[in-house]
Parts: sequence; structure tokens; C-alpha cells
Amino acid sequence: DPNAQQRSFVITRGETAGQIARRLESEGIIRSALAFSYVLYDTGREDALQSGTYMVSAALSPRDLARLFEKAPGEQTVLRLIEGWRLTEVATAVAKAFPGISKDAFLKEAVVGQRRNSVLAGMTPETSLEGFLFPDTYFFRPDATAARIVDALLDQFEAKAGATLRQAAQTRSTTVYDIVKLASLVEREARDRSESATIAGVYANRLKIGMKLDADPTIQYALGDWRELTLKDLELESAYNTYKVAGLPPNPICDPGLAALEGAAKPADVPYLYFVAKNDGTGQHAFARTLEEQEANRVKYGNR
Repeated sequence: DPNAQQRSFVITRGETAGQIARRLESEGIIRSALAFSYVLYDTGREDALQSGTYMVSAALSPRDLARLFEKAPGEQTVLRLIEGWRLTEVATAVAKAFPGISKDAFLKEAVVGQRRNSVLAGMTPETSLEGFLFPDTYFFRPDATAARIVDALLDQFEAKAGATLRQAAQTRSTTVYDIVKLASLVEREARDRSESATIAGVYANRLKIGMKLDADPTIQYALGDWRELTLKDLELESAYNTYKVAGLPPNPICDPGLAALEGAAKPADVPYLYFVAKNDGTGQHAFARTLEEQEANRVKYGNR
């Protein structure tokens, strides 16, 4: 749960890794002491944990905690960014973790500017970095600046997806920016990560034949709210209304994670042009080739 409450956790001098793991589990910070112990063993950190008082939350994974406990507390602040957040949500999380950085200051810094990362090739200095701030768990010094945080998020994006995206842009004669736009739609639609490439394939098929994308998340982005849309919302006059305007939206609509980026870099070769949520708790979709099939799926799964 990304909104889990932060709380303090004390590691005392001389405490063993096993004791720390059991306490983390008993205090409800992690589900499994065994998982934490395994991460320590796997990464050779069993003897690297430092004593002191740390700020932790149930949102942190065993791997995140292992990294956190390696450095003496007071030297770092945890920033956890979730896949599918829009830039304003990232800015809110930064402002919450770093009282010295306002939301506006972060948003002002989150542009290409003078940055030279290869994924930014061809983008103008004033272009927003929405879509390029990689969702992950980060550890910063408490006095980190907005610029330092933006650099770290962008560098992580480059490290995780840069090579894949540059290669795909070349192979498919498109731009990294357009692939990231597509990935941002996939991120908001693919609740089940295994569907990422298939959903990207549906959008790619539509783009190929000049068919509108009809993507709800682009309208939600324009409205500034990830809520369920009404029929009236679909009439919105906006460059982001993909029910009215053909092609990709003007910019990425969120920060996609790795599955969405990889799916958009290499969309699945599928015969579908439509998909609809199954509404069965799996987060999966039913895919269709024709409007008739799509309508049958809508009825079957109770969609409007």
C-alpha cells in the first residue's frame, strides 16, 4: 500500500539479522521474516545492517528495507513512486518526503532543460519529463534538491529502459517520446502486467489504420482525476480526448513502469482492435477483432 503510514523502527547495536527480520514481521512492517532474511543472504548484506532509528512503512519491500538499513539513519529519506502516477502525483510525494521542496518547485524542475540523457534526444528544453521519471523506491539525503531528485529518477529510467527504447525507436522508425506516450496509456489500462504487450498491440493496430484510440485514461488525465468516466466526459473538448482526436496524446499521461515500457517498445502482433475490462476481479480484458465481438464482450462482462 503506497499510502501506508511511516513509523520509526529501531535497530539496536548487536542485534542479529534474524532478530531484526522477526521483529519486522511481528511489528507488521513485512509479511515474511524469511523473505527479508533471504534478501539479506542473496545480496550479501547479513552483516551490513546499521543500528539506529529508521523511518519505515509497510509500503517498503524486503529489498527496499535491506538497502535502507545499510546506511546509518539520518543520512537518507525514502521516496517511493508508484507505476501509473502522473507528474503532479509524483510532485506531491516529493513535497511530502522533502518539506524543503514545494510541489511547484519540483514541477518547475521536471523538464528536459540542459539534461543530456540519451532518451531525451530530440526533445526541447521546455518539454516536461512526465513519463520519464521511473517509478521505484529511492533513498536520498534529506537535503536533496529538486534537481538532484529529478536527475536520479531520470537516470533510473535511462538505466532500466533506455537501451530497449532507443533500439525500438530505431527498429520501428518512431521516437522514444512516442513509445513512452504509448507506454503511459498501456500502464493505465493494463492492470494485469502480462497484458501489457497485447494492449500495446491493439493501440499499435489502431494507429496503423488511423483509427482513434478511444482511450479513457487520456480523458481522465485531461480532467485531472483517475475517476470512472461519464458519457458527458467523452464529449470533452481537449487535445487529450482520444475519442475525438486521432493519434497519441500530446504527451505521456503518467510514469509507466518497466512492463508497460517493454510492451510499448515491442507491441504484440495481435489481430485485435478492441478490448474491454472483464470486471471479474482479475484486472484482465477481453480482446476483440470486430465491433460485433466487442459489443458481445461488453454485454457479457456488464460494461456500458
